[in-house]
Amino acid sequence: MAKTLLNTKQVASLFRVDTSTIRRWSLSGKLNCSSSRGGHRKFTYRNILDFVNNKKQDLKLDLSQISTLTNKVSLTDYVELISSNALDRNYKAIESILVEAYLKGIAVSKIFDDYLDKGLEHVQSLLDAGKISVAEEHISRKTISVGLEHFRSAILKDKTDDNQNVLCLNLENDIPDIAIDMIQICLEMKSHSVYNSGSNTSIKGLKSLLNKTDYDAMYIFMCNRQCCSATVQNHISHTIDNLEEINKMCQQYNINLHIGGPATKLIDDKISFKYNKFLKFSEI
Repeated sequence: MAKTLLNTKQVASLFRVDTSTIRRWSLSGKLNCSSSRGGHRKFTYRNILDFVNNKKQDLKLDLSQISTLTNKVSLTDYVELISSNALDRNYKAIESILVEAYLKGIAVSKIFDDYLDKGLEHVQSLLDAGKISVAEEHISRKTISVGLEHFRSAILKDKTDDNQNVLCLNLENDIPDIAIDMIQICLEMKSHSVYNSGSNTSIKGLKSLLNKTDYDAMYIFMCNRQCCSATVQNHISHTIDNLEEINKMCQQYNINLHIGGPATKLIDDKISFKYNKFLKFSEI
């Protein structure tokens, strides 16, 4: 899907400079851009963030150029805007909201805790209240997923120094993978090399992965929202059996096991082992 593009005037306003300064930065290679067929400069969020990260002095940005909130500033406004744009299939607005929060200096993990996850909860509340259908909820999650991937592409630099190999996954019968994607981004921000097997990972598939690659850590997310087509609580016996098997594999391969998400409360009195628990993305 198409990336969000800003023109020279918008970028000039964002950096509080005139358009000639933007042209000079572009010609000197300080601020990368692409050109349209008509020769007009177009800037991606990745271009903007690379420039910001490479500047030695702090920049005072005018975020109104990318803001979809106008004069709205509360967290509730952000959350409601994420959910409404998700339902409207506007992934570019989702990306802009996340980038705006990032440019404000909010940590990525906090953006996920306070903005994106809350937006998902708001959509879920609409489904629970019968205000939207399951199909609409699925569309909104897909929209958020696309916006999140564009955000990831914008904020992550090409890195060569990897601290650890980390495997992220959802268990069998646990379908949504947005949380796993957010975990991946949090870990990549720490320069870890992340392997994301996504949702509904089988024990057989997991064994194959562990036989082929050495991992330092494994992250599992357990969702309990209605959006799961087959939730943990509906398959609790199978879930516990899988977790016990996974723990044995982690011990065999010397892998640190991390399990998070709201459904961890359903397993804590049923499993026989200890694990590294996280309930928020900021705890990763």
